[in-house]
Amino acid sequence: MYEHSKRTVVSLGFAGASLLLGGCSDRPEVQRSVAQVQRAVGEGAQGALAHRPSARQRLPTTIEESDNLFQNAPGLMGAVPAVAPRASDLPVSALPAQHPEGESVAFDADRNHQDITTARGGARLGVAWHDSCEGMWFASTDLQGRAGASPVQLRALVSDEEGLSAPTVVAAGDAFGVAWVDSENGRVRFQMVGADGAPRGASSIVHEGLSDPRAARLVFNGREFGLAAHLREGVYFTRVDAQGHRLDAGQLIAEGERVDGVEALRWDGHAYSLAFSVSRGGSLEHREQRVTTLRAMASRSTSRRAAPLFM
Repeated sequence: MYEHSKRTVVSLGFAGASLLLGGCSDRPEVQRSVAQVQRAVGEGAQGALAHRPSARQRLPTTIEESDNLFQNAPGLMGAVPAVAPRASDLPVSALPAQHPEGESVAFDADRNHQDITTARGGARLGVAWHDSCEGMWFASTDLQGRAGASPVQLRALVSDEEGLSAPTVVAAGDAFGVAWVDSENGRVRFQMVGADGAPRGASSIVHEGLSDPRAARLVFNGREFGLAAHLREGVYFTRVDAQGHRLDAGQLIAEGERVDGVEALRWDGHAYSLAFSVSRGGSLEHREQRVTTLRAMASRSTSRRAAPLFM
């Protein structure tokens, strides 16, 4: 197909040149016209050959490969090609980027600010997140997202075997409670933080040896915290004081069932209420279960089973 096109272009070009020569070839302007036609024909033939499949050049796929296009261009020897700037992640110890959302603000995640979660306590926001490799962070801001002090690190990873993810924050009077999971070690950790952003004491291990905790939820009832941890199978629940110490043995709800997520944990003035979903037969079954402080449980699900104590 390409060879045929080339011959057609060349033959048409020489035919046009012959017509010009047959007329008044001795005139200078005609000779210049003939030369221009011949040059155009030659360039056209070379262009046709260059576009044959076997002669096509591979287009550069990265900036590095295309650098030579600039460096070898006439008059640009040694020039460095301009690379469009990339939006860089904020430093690990900086407050996450933010944007207005209603009467408050929302925070934007990046590599150094992951699983960002917030809670409002009066005129303050408690903001928790973790970075990609160092630890868990917290900052206290006003309702416009302005921090009065630098963010603080609640937990620093001490080894490659330790992990952390999925923080949860709840307002507790003049402070905030923060909890997160360490799925590699089956742990749930807790930290109390003042409204000024300063940690109160060290983080504590609420429970260790849980089966693959995925995320945690907290609620404060004015005296203590209710803590629920979403496990691969089941939901772990316990009560925690302001120092992160368990107030009971803890219990496992929906034991042996594949839990898709924990939607809510509430306190109704008399008991805790836990809402979660279970994967069953390819569909989700939503449940709500009431848990009293005496660990007496009443389930609204059609499937009832005793929840064993989790020692």
